[in-house]
Amino acid sequence: MLPMPQVVKKGLLAFTRQFLFMKLAGQVLLVHVALVITGTAFAASCMHTYHISQTPLPDTLTPNQRTALLAKRWREERNFWIATLTFLLWGLLYRFYALTIEHMGLRDRVRQLELAAVGATRGSGSVAAGGRVPASSTGGKGAAVEPSAPPAPAEMLSGGKEEKKGK
Repeated sequence: MLPMPQVVKKGLLAFTRQFLFMKLAGQVLLVHVALVITGTAFAASCMHTYHISQTPLPDTLTPNQRTALLAKRWREERNFWIATLTFLLWGLLYRFYALTIEHMGLRDRVRQLELAAVGATRGSGSVAAGGRVPASSTGGKGAAVEPSAPPAPAEMLSGGKEEKKGK
């Protein structure tokens, strides 16, 4: 979403797609493995931090022993926040990539519709039945509009598109 040239955006999306959707074994993707590993670490850290926080400190401890136990609690809480943020960031990266691909696709669709509308008002002046612009009126050049993003995996894009086509 940063203001940068389309070439840079396309390159970043292509790199992200290659990284996130790298196949590790069969249909298992890197993003799925990362989410499972960080989710498991997050769950384990939650349980361990909760267990340590519920254990009361005995009154018979020396100051050094008390400091050691409090340091252990602090480390567990720190590890909990690290695991939380790691899991959250992997999930946000996956979702942000999906939203960026959807955004780029919609921008391309708007650009194509604008070109078709300009071509329809300039050249032929006739519109096919049903209010659709003929494929030959895409700006008079006859060339397809270049997409601004690399193609996304089919399973990400197929989520809601069949429902919209049916309406």
